[in-house]
Amino acid sequence: MKQSLFIFLVLVLIGAVLFTYWFSGGNSNHVVFNTSTGIPVSNNSSKPHIGNNVSNTSPASKFSTPLCPQSIWGYGYVYPNETLTLLVYPNINYLKNGTFIILSLADNFTSSYSVPEALSMTSSSGIAGRVPLPLYFRFQTPGKQFSITGNALLLQLWKGESIVNESRTSVWLHFQVAPIKHEDVHLKFGRYSSLYTSFKKGLDTFEYTVTITNLYNKNKSIILENVSFPLATLQKYPKPPSIKITSFRLADIATNKTVTEILPNSTAVLRVLIAVPSSVDGLYFKPKLVFKIGNESLAVPAPPMEYVRVVNCG
Repeated sequence: MKQSLFIFLVLVLIGAVLFTYWFSGGNSNHVVFNTSTGIPVSNNSSKPHIGNNVSNTSPASKFSTPLCPQSIWGYGYVYPNETLTLLVYPNINYLKNGTFIILSLADNFTSSYSVPEALSMTSSSGIAGRVPLPLYFRFQTPGKQFSITGNALLLQLWKGESIVNESRTSVWLHFQVAPIKHEDVHLKFGRYSSLYTSFKKGLDTFEYTVTITNLYNKNKSIILENVSFPLATLQKYPKPPSIKITSFRLADIATNKTVTEILPNSTAVLRVLIAVPSSVDGLYFKPKLVFKIGNESLAVPAPPMEYVRVVNCG
């Protein structure tokens, strides 16, 4: 009898040890934190495995749109190694369920924030109840085109060593890297409109503006030939919404009258009107500006602007 009881107790003890090992992350997909950076990393040198580390009590159901905008269309003409920024707006209450945030684009570009750090950005949001989180990225190879499409923008919310929630935004983004360097262009871009938040449903129109100073020598005036945003050409499937540049012009800063050229050491403002249909929640707008400088044409990357339809954020 005593021997049977002893065997029974040994079996119970072994079972308890195995149970504890399994649920404390003893498997190879357990995620640990880099003690020098505080960023979650995998202990098997692969990306953090999501499956066993996502809380079953996900708070996502409390928020109709944890991440805004829910989709982003866009095009950018960029310099090699130019630092680019894409803003997304998570719900403040959504973030309060975690301690750390990892924001990634197509698994190639990552920005990370502690939740207190993110919440400190609330005052600069312009969108009630949301935090503006920037994702930074860049492209190196001159003359190349890069496309990022699908559910490629991911926000992961961590608490301790576990992912407690994640949310994705669909993107259709296309980038062309200019074959020239920033220092090769003798134009100065000054103040520009970087963000437009819309509270309108249906067809919407907004204006992109940027000041341009001609720094070429006294014999070279510059003429604006085109403002190019070739999203419809680059995006094949799904077919992009009808985002159109309806007009563009150079204007005198003081009088707002249209001018045909920018004289040497003079400044004008570029005004571009863009129409977006109701299906567009977010837009990344960084057009290619084509100038005639002397007898030559030069394509130049313009500063970026983002459009967010707040009314669809919930």
